Amino acid sequence: MHSLPQSRSNRVGLLLGFNLILMGLVLFGLAFLPPPGARSVIVIPRPFGLSVAVIVAQAQGVVLREGIAGAMLARGEAPDFVVRLYAHGALLVLDGKALQGCAS
Repeated sequence: MHSLPQSRSNRVGLLLGFNLILMGLVLFGLAFLPPPGARSVIVIPRPFGLSVAVIVAQAQGVVLREGIAGAMLARGEAPDFVVRLYAHGALLVLDGKALQGCAS
């Protein structure tokens, strides 16, 4: 029976493990994406880009609470608030429903 060399076998195992972890993170991350028309969201800025406060203000929203690493809980009344956040420089926008009660 033909077997793979040890180093190739290790690489295949590492790639398989990496792919499984990546798929898990993507699927887990999809659960935190805001639903269409979300009003309260967590905004994460781009590195070396505009601050979240500026991004939220340009998207016609308000900052409810500051977070770590520049992320903030924000609220906007426009139905396209999430789209506006991305248009004004947000790297990632997550559902803020779970944190909304902590901001009051």
